Formats: sequence, structure tokens, C-alpha cells
Amino acid sequence: MIVDDRLDTVLQTQAAGRAAQRTQLRQLVDLLGRTSDSAWTDRHAQALARIDALHCELGDSSAGILIGQCTLAAPRLVAHLAERGPRTALAAIARARLTDAQWLQLVPALPIHARGALRHRRDLSAPVTELLERLGIEDFVLAGTALQSPETHAAPVPSPTVVALPAAAPPRADAPVQAGIGAIVRRIEAFRRTRQTEHHAEPGQTRLPFAEDAASEPHTIAIDIVIDAAGTITAAEGVDPALLVGHTPFVVASDAAAAWVDPDALRAFHAREPLVAGHLMLDGAPRIAGGWRIDAMPRFGSERGQFLGYRARLRRLPKALEPAPASTRPDSGPDSGADTLQQLLHELRTPINAIQGFAELIQQQLLGATPHYYRSLAASIAADAARLLAGFEDVERLLRIESGRARIEPGEADLAAIVDHAVAHIGPMMAPREIRLRWTAPGWPITVAIDPDEAERTIWRLLSTLIGAAAPGERLTLTLDQGECARLTVTLPAALAQHDNDTLFAPDVARGGAAGMMGHGFALALVAAEVRSAGGHVARPGAPGSALLELVLPLAAQAAIDQCRAAI
Repeated sequence: MIVDDRLDTVLQTQAAGRAAQRTQLRQLVDLLGRTSDSAWTDRHAQALARIDALHCELGDSSAGILIGQCTLAAPRLVAHLAERGPRTALAAIARARLTDAQWLQLVPALPIHARGALRHRRDLSAPVTELLERLGIEDFVLAGTALQSPETHAAPVPSPTVVALPAAAPPRADAPVQAGIGAIVRRIEAFRRTRQTEHHAEPGQTRLPFAEDAASEPHTIAIDIVIDAAGTITAAEGVDPALLVGHTPFVVASDAAAAWVDPDALRAFHAREPLVAGHLMLDGAPRIAGGWRIDAMPRFGSERGQFLGYRARLRRLPKALEPAPASTRPDSGPDSGADTLQQLLHELRTPINAIQGFAELIQQQLLGATPHYYRSLAASIAADAARLLAGFEDVERLLRIESGRARIEPGEADLAAIVDHAVAHIGPMMAPREIRLRWTAPGWPITVAIDPDEAERTIWRLLSTLIGAAAPGERLTLTLDQGECARLTVTLPAALAQHDNDTLFAPDVARGGAAGMMGHGFALALVAAEVRSAGGHVARPGAPGSALLELVLPLAAQAAIDQCRAAI
């Protein structure tokens, strides 16, 4: 994602009606709950004010239920929600996922009732627990004054009864106050452990109203969803729609709904093919979090056959069949090779941009009169910097496509016209070296299912790479035909035809030239990745070591229909 405008989109939407208000509150809490304090801006403050307004409209009970379905990793949002009504505060404390350092900084600022609810969480570290113990007896939330869990707001609250706690020796009159507090803490903890070991409660017994365990929430088995052409969930049945609507399950990122998607399902989605027994891991509320099997069928328009999206069913996977968590997979997380390389590229861009800008200032004499010799050096430096930045862009594009973070946009493009236009404009590169490219246009449109700009970029990259590798006076042939797919076949230059497939698509700076910073092999690998993302493939037809290279792209829906009619 180059520009993250999700928060702006939600804030610009007018929530008309209670259902829209519930959805908008869920979206805002979900977005702010994944924003670190260091990334907080004025726009996030506006979103916080909108949350307060929606909280007043919906009421504490409804807002608490919605917040209880989110994961909150932002201390600022947790502190703000803890100041709201009791149900909202309890939901925020129950769903907060903070580090020990964040808890230690946040706990003293929490209101007393929020600290009391926090005390009943069983996943806090020893330093946080010790801090809570030092804050005093008034933090406890016992029967008759306890907050109810938002998931059980409709259940009747039993009348408070006297509960026998394990006996403890009374503190001495001269004992410190903290010792008495610690004794009470130990008694309540002992009572809690005793109650957890009982499998069945006897009639008439009353349990302390601690926050409900996540395991007691309803366990969703199957969900039917509708996905539009952009990959966004637009409807969900079998679970509260606010949990899934608006998410893009086939976008894997730190703040996306999907924590992991198996590569086969990802490829099928980008190729607009049926998804059979795909696996994905969802992050979010307990009702949707975990491993799912997805089966989906693509939808196409009845008039022009345009792609409309998917209808899919999610089925809960047993725990034994769930994919490994993202933190245990070698190809995920912030330490993965792709993420590390992408971060390195980002770090390199900053100084190179500065060098390029300063060189252009010297070359254009914006800092004062400069001798021609230094202007020529500055122009050369600026050109080298631009070449490096273009190479970085290509490397990052290949990383994003192969990792599934970016894809070639679908559409309808006349491949014959695009190739014809590219051949006409590549002539100045061939003329000085007397290279000849034999090309005969088909004479009719060949429409492929790819965005026109993406198709033009891919074709230009292919042709410029091959022409750059050709020897002076070499003759190349380019043909395009249409069958079940569009098939573009080109003759490889002798310098490339001698390589096997592994070497042909491997980066080689020595074979750079017109192909760019990473060489011809990298440029061809990027072409192959772009074609695969569009649902096609790149291969060398015929025997191994063939001198031909073939690009196969899927036809657009209407072109495929016309092809079938012609065959009949």
C-alpha cells in the first residue's frame, strides 16, 4: 500500500442510521487500535472525537460489544476508551494487547475501575501485577460493583451473596498497609484458582463476575462472504458483518485482517480462478480469529462478462490443521528476507535522493555560477542517481509481486495495438546498430485481461531488454496470435539464447546496459512475475535451450466469449 487513506475514507463517510454508526465505530476502533503512538497525527485525533460522538449515539452497552470484537494495540486508544462508560472500559481492558513497558506506563493513568478490571487478566507479567498490587485496595472490583462483560450484557446479574474466601491470618496492627493488601490479593487469587478447577458449579453458588474467558465466546463454524472485484469483503453471513465487511482477506500486512494466506490460494485469487480448499489465518475478534478453509467461485457479469468478484465460504479449521503462527514461519514477520531488503531499499533512497537533488542544483547553477566541467560532472551524478532509483523501484516491484503484496490490475487491453505502438517507438534504439525486428500486426484487436498501462509497461520492458542484448546487425522476429489465450512469441538474441532457464532469468550486472541496473536476467524475471500476476506465464517453447521466448496472457472475458462463438 503506497498511500494508506483508509482512515480518511472512513471519516469522510456520513454514518446515516444505527447500523452505519455501528459499522463506522467498529472501523475506526480497528484502525486506531493498530496505530502506534509514534504514528499518531491530527487525523487520528479527529477519529478519536468521532468515536466519542458515536459512543454517545450508540450507548455504552452497544459500543462495548463492538469494542470487544477489536484488537487494541495502541496505548493511547486504550487509555481513552477506559475513560468512557463501564462496559466500554471493560471491553477495552479485555481486548488490549500491549507490551509490558506500555502497561507499566499506562496503568498509573487508568481510572480505578479500569485498573480493577485489569487485575483479573491472567496474562499479565510479574512487573505489571506487582504495580497493580502497589496501587491499593480500592482498585478491586467485587460482586455487586463489578463491570459486566459486554458479551453477556443481556444476561441477568445474580444478586450478590456472601462468598467464603480461603482463610488467612489477620494482619498485625503494626503491619504495613501493603502487607494487608497483599494478603487480600492472595486470598482472591486462591479463590479464583479454586473456582477454575471446578468443572460443574453447584446450584445456588455464586461466582465472582470476572471478565469472561475468550473460550466462552460463541465459536463460529462457517461464514458466507461476498468479495468485490477489488478484493474487499462487501457482505458476510454467519457472523456480525462488522467483523469482516471492509477487509481485504487477500492482502497480507501488519494491519490487515489476514495474517497469512497460502500461496496457491493467493495465485488463484489474482488469476480469477476458483479457490478450492485454500487456507488463511484471520486476525481480529475471537469469533473470526484463527485458521479457516476458503472455497470460492468467481462471479462474472451477464452482459459483458466482466469480473465482479467472488462468493466464498469460510469453514473453521481444527486447531491441529491450523497453519503455524506468522512468528514461527521463516518467510513472514519483520525479519523475513523480503521485508529486510525492502527496508534496505528505503534506507538507500534517502541519501541518493539528496545526492540527486544537490547535483541538479549544481548542474542548473541554482547555487551560483558553476564552471562547465563541474556542471557536466553534476549532470553525470544526477543521471547515475536516477538510474539507481529506477533500479530500486524495479527490485521493490518484483518483491511486492512475488510476495503477493502487489498485483497486476485487471482490465481490458488491446495487446496487438500495444505491441505495434512499442515496436514503432523502439526503432531509434535499433537503427544505430542496424538491428531488425520483423513484426506483422494481426490486423484485428486481441483483448487481454490486464490493465492497459500495466500491459504497456510489461511489453516495453520485454522489448527494450531484448533489443539491448542484441548484437549489431542481428535479426529478431515477433509474432502475436490468439487461441484460447493470447500468445506473443519473440526470438531471443544470441547472447541470451545460449543460457539455460535458470541463468536466463537470473540477475547479472555484467549483462546490464539498456536492461537497467540489475541486468537482462533481472528484467526478464520481472516480466515473468508481472505476467504470472496477470494470470499468464512466460516459457521457452520447444526443446530445452530454445531460441524463442513465449508470453501467454489470458483473454478478456468478452474476447474469450467471442472466441468460443467463433469456434462453434
